[in-house]
Amino acid sequence: MRFNHIVTAVVFAGVSVSAPTAQAAEQVEARIVDLKAIVLTPAPTVAVVQPKVARPVMLPVLYATLGATQAWDVYSTRSALRAGAREANPATAVFSSNSGALMGMKVATTAGTILFAERMWKKNRVAAIVMLAAINGATAAVSMHNMRNANTARRAGL
Repeated sequence: MRFNHIVTAVVFAGVSVSAPTAQAAEQVEARIVDLKAIVLTPAPTVAVVQPKVARPVMLPVLYATLGATQAWDVYSTRSALRAGAREANPATAVFSSNSGALMGMKVATTAGTILFAERMWKKNRVAAIVMLAAINGATAAVSMHNMRNANTARRAGL
C-alpha cells in the first residue's frame, strides 16, 4: 500500500466519524488533493558538496610568471623586429607587424593557457603545474632567443 493511499484512508476515516454533508465532502476532496500534491511532490535535490582542496601556492605564481614571460616575449619580439630581424613563427608573423594585435594575441593565449590549466588542475594537479612550468620555460627561452637576435641585428647594422 502506498503512502498516498494511507493518507486517503486516514482522511476518509476522519470524515466518516463526523456527519457528512455536501460541503464537508467537497472540503475533504480538496484536502485530499492538497495532501496528494504534498505527498507526490518530489523531494528537493540535495547538492553534494565536495570538500574544497587548498590551491597550491605554486599555481598562482606560475600564472603570474606566465603573464610576465608573455609580456617579455612581446617586448623581445618588438625589439628584434625593430632591429631588423624577422618573425620566424608563422602563426605569430601575422600579428607581429602591429603591436596591438601582437599584444592581443598574447593576452588571448595567456588567458587560454590559464583556463586550460585551471581545468587540468581539477583532474591532475601535478600535470597542471608541470605544464605551466614547461610553457613558462619555453616562453622564456623564446624571449631570450629574441633578445639575442635583437642584439645581433643591432650589431650587424652598426
